[in-house]
Amino acid sequence: MNPTLSSALLLLPLVLYTLHALWRLIASDSLPAVMSFALAYLTLGLVCRLALPALPMVPVWLPFLYPYAWVGVGALLLAMATLKVGRNGLRLESIPPILSIYVLSQLCMHAGVLLLTPLLSGRPAQAYSMLPPLVATGAYLIYRLCLKLCRHQPAFSWLAVMVSTLAAPLLLGWMAELSVPLMLRHF
Repeated sequence: MNPTLSSALLLLPLVLYTLHALWRLIASDSLPAVMSFALAYLTLGLVCRLALPALPMVPVWLPFLYPYAWVGVGALLLAMATLKVGRNGLRLESIPPILSIYVLSQLCMHAGVLLLTPLLSGRPAQAYSMLPPLVATGAYLIYRLCLKLCRHQPAFSWLAVMVSTLAAPLLLGWMAELSVPLMLRHF
């Protein structure tokens, strides 16, 4: 396969994930969400700058190489400001329902990766850091699944919390197990 074509195919999920996150923010018209995600980009850029001081452009481009990390930090900041826990599940106060489902699904995905990595021999964390296109695809699939689970509910149900927290690390490990040999062979 042509190296340019394979690079474009690997970057496509990252670009689509970033565009989807920006579209969700713009469509929501929520100032707290926009501010949380802008602060998350700056925070992630600062962490990247401190981690790799020899590369001057790292704070600009590295958050785009790991857009799910940017969304995860933004989701954490937004949840810290607006999260309400109830009997029916979680909800974000004064945040539109679709953006709320998106943010909470990504937050649960990150919590699942952090919590289950030690139990799964480090595979979810390895996939998280080494396979950005697969993680972006998996994060989007988790969001779509949560959207189906919470279709007619006023909150992010406890079932969606459990599914997104447990399914994300398992999905990432499984996708990495299947795709790495395929990518090594064809790309």
